[in-house]
Amino acid sequence: MRLIKQAVRPFFLALVALVNVVERTFASSRHAYKILLIPGFERLRWGVGAWRAWANFYHAYAKVPAYRDYIDRLGGKPEIMLDHVTKPDLTSIPEMDKDSYVKKYPQEERLLGGKLPSMGVMVDESSGSSGMPTSWVRGKTERLITKQMMQMTFLRITGENETLFILNAFALGAWATGMNVAISLTDTTILKSTGPNLDKIVNTIHEFGPRFRYVVMGYPPFLKTLVDDPRLDWSKFTIDAAFGGEGISESLRDYLLKKFRRVVGSYGASDLEVNLALESELTINLRRALLGDERLREAIIRVGYGVTPMVFQYNPLAYYLEENAKGELVATISRPYNISPKIRYNIHDRGHVLRFGELKRILRDTGHGDMLKNSGRILDLPLLFIYGRSDMSIEYYGAKVTPDSLREILFGLDVLAPVLSTFRLISYEDAAHNKRMEVAVELVEGATLPLPVETLQETVFERLATMNGDFLNAWKRTATPENMPELKVFAFNTGPFEGGQRRLKNEYVASNIKYDKL
Repeated sequence: MRLIKQAVRPFFLALVALVNVVERTFASSRHAYKILLIPGFERLRWGVGAWRAWANFYHAYAKVPAYRDYIDRLGGKPEIMLDHVTKPDLTSIPEMDKDSYVKKYPQEERLLGGKLPSMGVMVDESSGSSGMPTSWVRGKTERLITKQMMQMTFLRITGENETLFILNAFALGAWATGMNVAISLTDTTILKSTGPNLDKIVNTIHEFGPRFRYVVMGYPPFLKTLVDDPRLDWSKFTIDAAFGGEGISESLRDYLLKKFRRVVGSYGASDLEVNLALESELTINLRRALLGDERLREAIIRVGYGVTPMVFQYNPLAYYLEENAKGELVATISRPYNISPKIRYNIHDRGHVLRFGELKRILRDTGHGDMLKNSGRILDLPLLFIYGRSDMSIEYYGAKVTPDSLREILFGLDVLAPVLSTFRLISYEDAAHNKRMEVAVELVEGATLPLPVETLQETVFERLATMNGDFLNAWKRTATPENMPELKVFAFNTGPFEGGQRRLKNEYVASNIKYDKL
């Protein structure tokens, strides 16, 4: 590692300045991104993206009162080193997250200049899935860029020769995802924001008829509920699905594809941006291959997590993503015009990055070289692997069990998927102070379980043991006969599901609750 040298800095900073000028000048046109993302410049984009993040650190330190105080309290501006390819190594910059930074400083102190602009600002809210709702402010230029990227994303998914009718089924009001979708897509599509309302979506499709290509955007559990609705004759319509907010299993994707023509996901966070990364035909094909090839899994993913990650591609000029020592994703928004900069921000998702060139080598070495030829239009952008929330797991005799792994199993059971509404992974202490594990399954309204609960329980835990070696050891070798994991099935809106979801996103984990509350 070497200190950044004067001879290296000017060249890369000139490229950073050029990218900033192009992006800001053409913020209202998606053609700028077609130029910046031209295939064949993967290494240049990767390097410039890192230097852009480096420059934005100094920009934020100079312009944002809260960030300057935050860094000073942690020892002041660090010395930033070069790694072995003349790229700045940002790991010496302290991480920030919602608790250590956002909640510690007033809103305006976290903005450029320490002041909220009097116009051109949008304020939205996160859903509070980790606590109380939080407001996020977004300036004019960053919204224009997000808007153009989202429009370009949709054109890549659907093609430019079809009339799109977007049905925005994300929660409405001030909530970040629904608000940003509605604002970003009205220029290039027909859009109706229905919220997660089955009646409105079904009635709208019937009212406007089959001449449009519909795209229903929403959380996966709602999309599954729409697929199960008998009022639509799906053969008469062309309907795609775009999901966000949480991942899906490939078995759930297959289930949705029985009715939807395409099912594509986006990854984002209200703390950062709602459309940070996107699934592509390549990432979907890769994820399906990971499920069936152990050698490929071991070469690419963190197999010890016991879950197949969601796989996306992202723009390295806009976001500099790292994996920290805990396996969590640390993100820097590299653009200098976001009015609330995020530098090495930890949203506590487990994840890591794989560069496109490394993917090509692994695919070739594992016998999957044809995947690139069979995945449609390819962009040589880095891949992002997301395993779920780092704090959304429970422990059972030392084994970490995640809702992502249970989702993959439950929706992969053909006998269960049609009647499955949602589920919850519960950790609790019983009357004897034993820490217990329970999987609670909620059936759709009016449905009955088509097999014995005991059979379902054995099947689910056997599959979980196959995916998660630590759970296998805990279940078969460590746990006492009196403290076996349990699976319970509940009618709709009963038991732990009584009263429905308290938040916008499904709650998949309940920990440290008392046994008498079950």
